[in-house]
This record gives sequence, C-alpha cells and structure tokens, in this order.
Amino acid sequence: MNTGKTQILEYAHANRLVSADLLTTIFGMKPITARQYLSSLAKDNELVRVGHGVYVITQKQQFAYSPSDFVRKIHTELANELPFTDFCIYDGSILAPIQHHLSTNRAVYVETNRDAVDSVFARLREQYKNVYKQPSVAFMSDYVDLREECIIVKALVTESPVMKVDGIKVPSLEKLLVDTQKDADFDYLRGSESFNMFQQAFDLFVINTGKMMRYAKRRGIDKEIEKLISQAR
Repeated sequence: MNTGKTQILEYAHANRLVSADLLTTIFGMKPITARQYLSSLAKDNELVRVGHGVYVITQKQQFAYSPSDFVRKIHTELANELPFTDFCIYDGSILAPIQHHLSTNRAVYVETNRDAVDSVFARLREQYKNVYKQPSVAFMSDYVDLREECIIVKALVTESPVMKVDGIKVPSLEKLLVDTQKDADFDYLRGSESFNMFQQAFDLFVINTGKMMRYAKRRGIDKEIEKLISQAR
C-alpha cells in the first residue's frame, strides 16, 4: 500500500474519524488527492463513509437483514400486481440485532406510497388474516398480538433511507431506528428500550448519522433522535 493510504489508515485507527479536510491540514495533502485516497479506501472496505466526507475505520459490522420466505412471497405478489408502486417490506426479526430485551414480533411490515395504502391493504386483507392499516397506539395495545403472524400496512415516507436485498427494498438501520421512535406500531419499543437499542446499534454497527438526522428531520423528530444519538455515543 502506498504511503498516503498507510498514513490515512494509521490516523483513522488512532483517531476514529477522518476527512479530506483533516488530511489536508495534518498531512498537507491536496484536497483532491485526499478525497481520492478516501474514496479508494472505502471501495476496498478499509474505511466506511458515515457522513458527508467523513469516514471511519472498518471495525464495526455493516447492518444486514435477510427477508423471510413470507416477506419474499408478499413482495412478489404485490410487485406483480402493482409494478409501478414502491414497497419497503420486512418483518419483526429485523429488530432482533438491536434489541436489548428481545421480544417476539412476527409482524410483517408493508410500507408503500401514501396513495396506494388503501388498495394494498384491501388486496392483502382478501388473502391474509390479521391485516391492519396504519394502526394507532391504542389499537396496537388493544387488538394486535405481535406474537401472532400479522401484516401492518403503512405509508412509506418519501426519500426514506432503504437498502435492497435480492431486489426487495428493506429499511436501512438509520431508517429503522428513526421509525421506532415515530411509528405507532413501534410504541412498545419506547422508553428505556429506546436508549438500549440506540446504544446497541452504535456499539455494533456502522451508522451514517447524517443520513439518520436528515430522515429524522423529515419525520419531525430530529431533536429526539439527536438526543438519543448523543446518549448512545
């Protein structure tokens, strides 16, 4: 490895965060050279981008989720019937890696365009039982048993940070953490469990806080998320 890249990795190991601005100040690199080195190291999985021009050494895991057979089945059915509609589909097992106190959640979450929620809900209710449309906190508490298989349909926020697994859009960790603090169907995860989840997530996984805060602002809870991030670090 050339000297420039070695210097960057040594600095990242010692100081955690590294950016092009820091490299120009500390090592006297030209800005374009620093950015090229950082981009190259990120492509080689030596560094991970966690913000605008900010990188960290790759020590933590990348968050991953494998859709269940049931999720894949629902995705295939909806994608075939509504090919021009966006979907983000996942199940409750996605929460397991960040939960401090593991709770059973067998729900499948189907997020779709706001104007398609009603039609998707009606379509799923024809074929499956226990299908709920944007349930409130009270409805979740009184009528929904997450230990039983069910489907929750809700609106997909525009520009949500998602990732694709085998062609299926699923939440990124940044989206998932924000949604647990906003959506009524995740109310059971709030309180002390919120802090535990954020701490677990930041301890184990690479998180792009800039991406998370942009999404939190769109959802109107940026102050709450900023506080949780501060407590978790």
